Amino acid sequence: MRMTIAKPVWRVILFLAPLCPICQNMSHEMRLLEKEFSGEPIEFFGVFPNPSTRPDQIAEFGDKYGLNMELLPDTVGWASQLDARWTPEAFVIDERDSIVYRGRLNDRYFAPGKRRPKTRKRDLQHALRDVLSGQPVQIPLTDAVGCPIEGIRLNKRP
Repeated sequence: MRMTIAKPVWRVILFLAPLCPICQNMSHEMRLLEKEFSGEPIEFFGVFPNPSTRPDQIAEFGDKYGLNMELLPDTVGWASQLDARWTPEAFVIDERDSIVYRGRLNDRYFAPGKRRPKTRKRDLQHALRDVLSGQPVQIPLTDAVGCPIEGIRLNKRP
């Protein structure tokens, strides 16, 4: 009897906030990623880490912006475990629960409230293409730009 080994499943955790304008504006990028990687061994999760976010706001965010991924409140402390600081902030996690990418979805925003007229680099897309091709992620860390997660101290990382 031959045993077949399934492809690893990559998890993409996107920390989101319904009232964050950058999350709202990045919804187009999220839809593009969902579409491009449908049928691939990638699972997308939209996690809402702010304790003030209500379930109806999460549902409305998904409906309004046409997201197909599972959207859920952070009831288990993923933001704390991953040291997430911003919404939106993306994490790509392998089958061993190791972070292989952390950062922005793309380079459209370069500071809060400041964006380029056109996206030049789709960082999360490149990271996902790297993992699917069996390569290490070329740029595993980028600086996310967004709204701070409630209750997170924004001191610089060591």
